[in-house]
Amino acid sequence: MAGVLLLSACGGGDHDADAGSAGQIRKTTVLLDWDPNPDHVALYTARDAGYFKATGLDVTLQPPSDPSDPTKLVSTGKIDLGISYEPETVIAGAQGLDVIAVGALVPTALTSVMATGTSRVHAISDLAGAKVATAGLATQDAFLKTILASNHIDDSSVTKIDVGQDLLAAMVTGNVDATLGGFRNVEAVQLAAEGLDPTVIPVTAVGVPDYAELVVIAQASRLRSDPAYQKLVRDFLGALARGNAAVVDDPAGAAKTIATVADGYDPDVLPKMVDATVPLLRNPGGFGRQDPAAWQSFADWMSAGGLIEKPVKAADVMTNAYLPAG
Repeated sequence: MAGVLLLSACGGGDHDADAGSAGQIRKTTVLLDWDPNPDHVALYTARDAGYFKATGLDVTLQPPSDPSDPTKLVSTGKIDLGISYEPETVIAGAQGLDVIAVGALVPTALTSVMATGTSRVHAISDLAGAKVATAGLATQDAFLKTILASNHIDDSSVTKIDVGQDLLAAMVTGNVDATLGGFRNVEAVQLAAEGLDPTVIPVTAVGVPDYAELVVIAQASRLRSDPAYQKLVRDFLGALARGNAAVVDDPAGAAKTIATVADGYDPDVLPKMVDATVPLLRNPGGFGRQDPAAWQSFADWMSAGGLIEKPVKAADVMTNAYLPAG
């Protein structure tokens, strides 16, 4: 509760402050999906290079107390913008939350089933009877349900454990047999660097269609009615596009930037994670672009599989209208 109150105080609750006047700095808080890590390298590069300030934005990048917080707090207007996931945004839409994805930060799926070399899990079939940890996201529960069903594994035989952001620790300590939620460019790289011979199975290889892993989300109703908020979103995405381009052009420099905020990561391994991340930041359609047809197909897949309670229209949960031209 204390974390929510703090976020409310420093976030988007003061809508008048966002509007500002010509030349006035507009303070805004962006709630991350996770503690700072290589997936956020474009965000921190844009901040440290001054790209946000060049557009008149004073951006605070706030780690969440829980990975499910961004959709909740952006929906209620306590936070201006958030970083979430395409599947989580679709689920939020089905639940009636007031959020919309305004750009894809990482336009392809990263989530994987993982286990260390000493685990009993070396293939999806080994999940039968296993302890599997997730970060507690509705997306991950839905994916696990789909993967088990697609591979004819009895759901009741699997013990599911919510470990929040402690996916890596759960694997290393052997408290679980496998995890679902780690990223192939982050946790998988860390496990390999530590000589733990990981099994890494992308969810897209075992029954889940591809999707945008990280998206920037905004409050949908406010976007429709508040010109100042529309400008804030446009300016933020324009600056973020510059940060993304800078990362792609200079991965080594980007690794130094993220190393200043990514606590708990081996400084010798971080550059390897950034190198694994950079190719994933290249969007064939241009920075942030989202394919409405692909979103609709993914939402329909979730609906058909019973992963959401009611169908979702892509146009209600995603838009490219605020992205920079080109």
